[in-house]
Amino acid sequence: MYLKVTGTERWIVDFNRKYEVDENTKIDLKGEFRSIGTEKSKIYFGLHCYKEDGTEIIGEDVYRTNESRTIESYDSNSKTLILDKKPETWDNYDYSISLQQRKCIGFYFDGKIDHLPDYFIDTPAYDKYVDNNIVLKKEIPSNLLDKIIPSITKVMNHYHSNTRDYSAACDNTVPETWTEFKATYEGFSEIGDIKGKFRLGTKKVSPFVYPNYHQNNNAVLEIRNVEIKVMEKLKNI
Repeated sequence: MYLKVTGTERWIVDFNRKYEVDENTKIDLKGEFRSIGTEKSKIYFGLHCYKEDGTEIIGEDVYRTNESRTIESYDSNSKTLILDKKPETWDNYDYSISLQQRKCIGFYFDGKIDHLPDYFIDTPAYDKYVDNNIVLKKEIPSNLLDKIIPSITKVMNHYHSNTRDYSAACDNTVPETWTEFKATYEGFSEIGDIKGKFRLGTKKVSPFVYPNYHQNNNAVLEIRNVEIKVMEKLKNI
C-alpha cells in the first residue's frame, strides 16, 4: 500500500477493515511515513474504537474526572439532581463558551462505572452547582426517568478531549526520510486515553491517519506499509 497526500486534500485516511478485540487481544500497529514537501508534515496515527453496535467511541464518552456521585433524587420540574454529597473535582467554574466543553454528565444506571455511560448529556450539561445540587440545562427524557434508581445510579463529570486514540503518533513531525511510527495495544483504559490501551468499551478497532494536520499544500506526505497485526494472548488454564 502506498499513498501520497498533499495538504489536507484528505483530512483523514481510513483503513476500513475492522478488527474485533477483547481482554485477550494484543495489537501491533505500524506504518512508514515521509515528508516530501517544502514544509514537514505533521500526523496523527492510531485507532478508531467502536462499541458493540458499531458506533464510534469518541473522547467525551471516556474522558471523565475520577469521581462519581450517587443520585439520591431528581426533581424534573427544576431539572435538579440531588446527589449523595458535593462533588470535589467536577468543573464548577464560569467559562467562556469555548471552555464549556468540560461540563458533560454521564449517567450509570446500574451504579457501576466500569463501562461506558448509559446516558450522556453533552456540554454544557450544567452551569455551576451548589453543595450537592446540580441544576441541569437539559431535561432528562421521560423514558429514562424510570431507569434512575435512587441511591444506586451514579453520575460522572465527562468532558471533551481527543476525538480518537493517537497512540502511534500525536501531532508528530515526519522526517524527510522514511520513518516508522508504531504502537502496541493491550488491555483497556479506565479513564480517557492511555497510550497503548483500547478505550473503555471497545469491541472493534480500525486504523486511521490524519495527514498534514492543519497544514497547507506545502506539506506533502507519503505513506506506505501500514499494517495491523492482531494476536491473542495466552489464556490461563
